[in-house]
Amino acid sequence: MASDHESRADAAYRHLLSYIEREDLPEGARLPSESEFVERLGLSRSSIRDALSRLRAEGRAVSRRGSGTFTARSAPAEMVRLSAIDSVQDLIQWHEVRVALESEVAALAAERRSEADLAKMRSAQNALMERLREGTGESEDAAFHEALAVAAQNPKLLDAVRALASHIFRWSRLSRERRILSLAERREIIEVEHGEIIAAIAERRPDLARQALRRHLLNGRARLLSSLKS
Repeated sequence: MASDHESRADAAYRHLLSYIEREDLPEGARLPSESEFVERLGLSRSSIRDALSRLRAEGRAVSRRGSGTFTARSAPAEMVRLSAIDSVQDLIQWHEVRVALESEVAALAAERRSEADLAKMRSAQNALMERLREGTGESEDAAFHEALAVAAQNPKLLDAVRALASHIFRWSRLSRERRILSLAERREIIEVEHGEIIAAIAERRPDLARQALRRHLLNGRARLLSSLKS
C-alpha cells in the first residue's frame, strides 16, 4: 500500500540523515532550510517537510520559531527494526504494536506522573488544538504522545514511542489522503479523546487511562479500515 509520496518522503528522510552524518554536525547545528534541501536533493517540499517532521519526532532535530531547524541529541539505540508499511496488513500489525505499547504507557503515566508532567501534557494538547485550526498537526500530535511517555518515567518506553513516530505519521498521512475527516472533525474528536486520556491521568486512574488511550487509537483504526472497504 506504499504510495509514491511515502517513497519520496522515505528517500528525503534517508538523504537528510545522510547529510547530518556526512557533515558530522554537532548538537545544535542549524540545518539548511526546506527550500535549500529541495534544491540540493531535487525532491518536493512536502517530502522534505515530512522528513524534517520525522526527524523532530525522533528527537534528532528541533525547530525554533523564526530561526529554523537544528540538530538535537542522537537518536536512541534501535530497539526494534521498524519494517516498511507496504500493505493494509502491515499497517494493522504495526498499529497493534502501538496500541499495546501506548495503552500501558498511559496506565504508567497515571501512576507516576508529576504535576510538571501533567502541565506538559496539557500544553502539548493546547498546541495541537491550535495547530488543527489550519494544519494537520503531525508533529504536535507526536509531541502529545511523547509527553505521555515522559510521564511514564521509563526511558526505554520513551525510546520505543519515539521510534514508532514515523509509523504514526504514515498512519495519519493515509487517513488524510482518503479524506476520512475534515480538520474540524479531527479537531473535535481529538479534543474529546485526548481530553479523556488527560483526565484519567490527572485523576491517577491507570485502568481508565489505559482504556481511554486504547479507545482513541482503535477508533482511528476503525475509521480508516471502514474507508478502505468503501
